[in-house]
Amino acid sequence: MKSSETLKLNKDFKRLYYKGSCAVAHSVVLYVQKNRSGRNRIGLTCGKSIGKAFRRNRAKRLMRESYRILSPEIKKGYDIVIIARSAIVDKKCGDVLKDLRFAMRKLDILL
Repeated sequence: MKSSETLKLNKDFKRLYYKGSCAVAHSVVLYVQKNRSGRNRIGLTCGKSIGKAFRRNRAKRLMRESYRILSPEIKKGYDIVIIARSAIVDKKCGDVLKDLRFAMRKLDILL
């Protein structure tokens, strides 16, 4: 069984935007809020300011892979939304991983 699920409903994203804690890094913005289940739920967003579809898809792949690498270190029971910033276009996976780790440390959700 997977230890994380995806956020798909618009009301879940809006709840995190209004009530969740926020941390900003160079290439990503992170919204986090505790949930009632014992597993993490993740949502990825990437606006049109990033560029055309192939750039947005690459940005989502980078964010998903960075989350996958960090997932054993993340405390359980959180809803997480990761938003790509325009600086992510020129980044490699290691850079996005470093930015995501920085934002998660800021919000104190790493073990």
